[in-house]
Amino acid sequence: MATHLQGQRRGEPTSGREYENNVAISASGITDNTNERTPLISRPDTIIDDIGKSTVKQTVFNSVNALMGIAILSLPFAFKYAGWVFGVLIFLFCLIQTNYTAKLIKKCLDTDPGCLTYADLAYLAFGKKGRLIMGSLFLMDLFNATVALMILTGDSLQTLFPNVDLVHLKLIAFFIITPTTWMPFHFLSHVSVFGIAATASLAAVVLIDGFTKFESPGSLLNPMDTHFLPPNWMAFPLAFGLINAGFTGHAVFPSLYRDMAKPESYNSMVNYSYLIASSIYITVAASGYLMFGSTTMEEITLNIMSTPGFSVLLNSFVIWMIVINPLSKYPLMLTPINISIEVVFFKIVFIGSKFSRTIYTIISRTFVSFLIVYTSIAFPEFDRAMSLLGAFFSFLISAIFPILCYLKIFGHQLSNKSLAINIMFLVISTIMAIIGTIWTFFPREWLDKVESHMG
Repeated sequence: MATHLQGQRRGEPTSGREYENNVAISASGITDNTNERTPLISRPDTIIDDIGKSTVKQTVFNSVNALMGIAILSLPFAFKYAGWVFGVLIFLFCLIQTNYTAKLIKKCLDTDPGCLTYADLAYLAFGKKGRLIMGSLFLMDLFNATVALMILTGDSLQTLFPNVDLVHLKLIAFFIITPTTWMPFHFLSHVSVFGIAATASLAAVVLIDGFTKFESPGSLLNPMDTHFLPPNWMAFPLAFGLINAGFTGHAVFPSLYRDMAKPESYNSMVNYSYLIASSIYITVAASGYLMFGSTTMEEITLNIMSTPGFSVLLNSFVIWMIVINPLSKYPLMLTPINISIEVVFFKIVFIGSKFSRTIYTIISRTFVSFLIVYTSIAFPEFDRAMSLLGAFFSFLISAIFPILCYLKIFGHQLSNKSLAINIMFLVISTIMAIIGTIWTFFPREWLDKVESHMG
């Protein structure tokens, strides 16, 4: 084994069956004199030396930051679609499954010390094609997420300025936010703290509003009528993606794991992170649905601002925080897309001067930003964007892909029970992803019409 591995080029993965045999031999204790195998993915020593610095608490903070995002706004709307029984069941399934797959990632990473990122994991399990496919999916995921951010920005601004046309507000946001995409990456990273503050403040304000208002709608003391089962079975599959969109931090888990000073505490870190994030999620989901019932809107902030009886000052502050959140995340999320486009272009067309490259960069990034805004105008429904994000991208990246990697690397070693559990999660996730994605493209009016005819 040692001779064979040393004869490979560093950075080149073995074939699937060959790699499985190597892992099996290593696991059985038949190794070379050094008791180590050559990493399949090589890294400069400066990168390896620079990781492993974060404490468990720091990693929990970063993990919660990665998990929690704008998906929290549509969770009450998801419960409106699903009802209490299926809403809670789907929530628990997504919580348990993604917690489980986050731990599968660690097991896969442990097979090669040079595997540092999600793309490396795809490369480790499926080779260059796997990395290419996963990279393309990431770019599509980021594009859809930035469209959702722009939709959220426009909707939030319209609650503050109801007399201004929504399209005009999005165009104004375009002119304000696009120049930030021209800036170097390190100038932008520090503003992401606003996103954490916005999410935390939203959960607090929902509870404050609910317990300080005595009349419905909008009161937790006198809640609205809700449903135990889905009130509209034709729209029910939309809840799959809306709920699962909140559990999409897996892309950063490899980096978090490698950066832990005590990597043996990784599973505990994942459990603490999920406990914090899911507690906030279920609080907002349940409170929002109780407060507004069948009148729950696709963004809970729309209900808060359109319902009389709340503190206008407090809620306006939260809405501005929600506006700042997309403004802070937008350029950060577009950076990988912009860099990918620029790298490909500069390889095809040689541009020598720095000035020419700068001009092209500004034009390219402005066009990408315009494409995002145009898409948000053409498809203005926030719940649809979040449903697609959760049903297709989140299920694929946070559930299906980790299980496939795990089965590819360890499938031949698993017991029948473990194999059955992984296949069960894989099948259910795939079914929910397919149905949820298809339903995302059905017009809401058509779903309501079909339900009324069936009724």
